[in-house]
Amino acid sequence: MDILILLTVFQMVSLVGSYEFICPSQAHWNLRAKSMCKPTTNYTCLFDINLQINVYRDRCYRPSIVGPGYKYVFQPNLNRAACSDNRYQPFIFETVGYSDCTFQKSLCNSLGQETYENGDTTVDRKCICNTERGYTFVMNSTNQCYCNPSTEDCSCYLGINPYNKTIELKGRVQCSFWLYIFTISIKQNNGGVFL
Repeated sequence: MDILILLTVFQMVSLVGSYEFICPSQAHWNLRAKSMCKPTTNYTCLFDINLQINVYRDRCYRPSIVGPGYKYVFQPNLNRAACSDNRYQPFIFETVGYSDCTFQKSLCNSLGQETYENGDTTVDRKCICNTERGYTFVMNSTNQCYCNPSTEDCSCYLGINPYNKTIELKGRVQCSFWLYIFTISIKQNNGGVFL
């Protein structure tokens, strides 16, 4: 009987040890903060960089802020860290309600899309349509070279002329001349392209 109780306790301890804690979502942040800290604004939940695996820790610290492009981590105390390559933080990061950089970067991997510029820790990636294969933006972009997926539609489509031939732009064109060369390409096809 004692062995059965010992095995049951051992099993319960092993289950608790395998639980991987993640920070609460925005909706549950205040609930966790109320149960742990007085005042609730002192609740902090951040990535713990010391453990080298995806481990988050929550503690009661005073609220802290850091400039755009950065977040806080525990190392073992509160420390500033740059956003990861796939996230960005365009405004001040604060520990009240947040545990990671706010936005995930766009992928620029839809049909005909390519990455024009990776951006940094404060801005999203910029996308471009693969003009070598005949793709162009569905909507006119505010910049003729690239599109910002955070603020505009960066969808691409394949331009087809009435003769069922793909519109081709010869060679890699410099971005500033793209619109001019595309217009020349349309005129050389006797104006038979409908975009």
